[in-house]
Amino acid sequence: MTTDVVEEEAHLTLPAATVEAGRLRFASPGDADQALRLGAFNLAVPEDLDVSAGLAFCRTFYQPATGGPGDRHRGHREHGHPESKLGYEDRPDQVEQLQLESFLWQRYLPDEVTAVLRRMRELTLDTLYGVFDAAGIPEEDRELVTGGARQDTGLCYTTVNHYRTGLSDRAGIVEHSDSGFITTICTDQPGYEILHEGRWTPVRERAGHFTVNLGDAFRVLTRKLPRPVTAVYHRVPELPSDADTPDRSSFTIYMGPRYDMFLYQYDTEGRLRRFQDFRAFSVEKAGKLGYEFHSRV
Repeated sequence: MTTDVVEEEAHLTLPAATVEAGRLRFASPGDADQALRLGAFNLAVPEDLDVSAGLAFCRTFYQPATGGPGDRHRGHREHGHPESKLGYEDRPDQVEQLQLESFLWQRYLPDEVTAVLRRMRELTLDTLYGVFDAAGIPEEDRELVTGGARQDTGLCYTTVNHYRTGLSDRAGIVEHSDSGFITTICTDQPGYEILHEGRWTPVRERAGHFTVNLGDAFRVLTRKLPRPVTAVYHRVPELPSDADTPDRSSFTIYMGPRYDMFLYQYDTEGRLRRFQDFRAFSVEKAGKLGYEFHSRV
């Protein structure tokens, strides 16, 4: 009995939301408030969305190409992706990852993976505008601060992650906040933790749900407003190698300003002001986290 109580206290359950007819809906206004304070919440996976193709790609993209018909699923470590400013990266933690902008998905990825990502992009966009509603961001400002998210002229990309558990004595993924507005995460194993009330707290998995992170662009934009949005500080601790369990996989949809844009912030009078060049902001942040910013950006 005591063990059950301790286990319950040791994990955090995030508020949950759904997207219905293009609108983000929380169970109660209190859940919406909690989501803004935490900077994270769970989002129900629509019944008609099968994410298995995305997770399968996570388990092969880093493997060497074979010269066969399946090479759109593998060989991405060596590919180069010349049209992308992001591409493949070995991080200083356990993660190796592939990041590709949304306009390149069809060119570089298998069709079934592209279909999943496009559906998740629609869901993430509806979720982003639902958070704008909850935070009280005027509709007339939203395309400016996002760089045109509705027109797909902002920055949208996928991050495909393979956790290399054979690499020890390093974090699973280093503690950080996301730089953009929103990241929708699909993962096949637990491990996600957030810094909550001064301590790292594991987040309880909710079956059939994505995890949504709110990022620095939201924090900067709303910091002086009545309902500020937290940029959730999160991590995955070191994951041990287990012969009976495959390496952890995850993939995401990220949306934020373009790197040639400014971050914006409302002042105490509710007036929108330029805050900082987003590329400069991102370079500074990468340096603090111990990794190099994308050289092609």
